[in-house]
Amino acid sequence: MRSRTMLAAAGIASLCASALLIAPALGQRPGTAKLSIVGQTTVKPGEFVRDDQRFTPRNLDVRSGGQVRLKNKAKTEDPHTLSLVKRSDLPRTPDEVFNCEACGPFFGAHEVNEETGEVGKPLVNVGPEGFDQPGDSIFVPPGGTVRFDVTAAKGTSLYYLCAVHAWMQGRLRVR
Repeated sequence: MRSRTMLAAAGIASLCASALLIAPALGQRPGTAKLSIVGQTTVKPGEFVRDDQRFTPRNLDVRSGGQVRLKNKAKTEDPHTLSLVKRSDLPRTPDEVFNCEACGPFFGAHEVNEETGEVGKPLVNVGPEGFDQPGDSIFVPPGGTVRFDVTAAKGTSLYYLCAVHAWMQGRLRVR
């Protein structure tokens, strides 16, 4: 009797393992793409301030219907956003970066309390659920990890920046 139970358990385990391998091919949710925020701020008094915080990889392929896991690994206590903008709205010059016209509306959309820094709305969707168009944004706390679904159509390029640090930019290519 004991050998039958063990054989049945082995058979069930084998079926479960097969199901895990087959499920992605049957149209289950696509895999998770990984994105990180890295870098730090360096100060040399009397000489310079350098902030090399950035998204890595800068350009990321993600499947339509897939998920992105974004981890803040920067060596600062800075918050960040990943905010979708039109490509033409990405700041290109130092003046555009430090006076980012596209960035301001995201602070209001996230309901940031300017006195305390608290964020009332960590996820902003301007249209349907999921990241699919300019205006969608997610807040990333210091040392935090967030996940968001990419629902844009296959073949779409989604351009993004950090509304706090406008030089932090990249592109999600939806496959």
